[in-house]
Amino acid sequence: MVDAATTDELRRCWDEGWNNADLETIMAPFAADVVFSSPFVSRMTGDPGKTTIEGYDALRSYVAGSLVKAPGIQYTVDATYAGADSIVLAYTVHRHGRDWTGADWMRVDDDGKVTEWQCHYDLAFIRSL
Repeated sequence: MVDAATTDELRRCWDEGWNNADLETIMAPFAADVVFSSPFVSRMTGDPGKTTIEGYDALRSYVAGSLVKAPGIQYTVDATYAGADSIVLAYTVHRHGRDWTGADWMRVDDDGKVTEWQCHYDLAFIRSL
């Protein structure tokens, strides 16, 4: 099971990183071989068939671009769930005066590094962008 210290650190990096637009904090917990998927990958990359990004450097570039394209976006972490080798962060997205829900699932290796990250959003939020 993912321990409390790892869960707390992942939550802190996600929460503080996104809410302060701090790329270094956001990226701190990710492994070199991280695999990331999100409904927004195709929009950010301009490739309609692409939903996954592989590797730390590619993810860092994607996150940096996201921070530029969505300035001022804010999040509230509503709940954190720990599993055998993963966590889920449930949150509310605050954007354009509206609130939307989402959840991120992250698989963690034995060193506490995220090796897989999947984003899930309210369908209305996806359609609004």
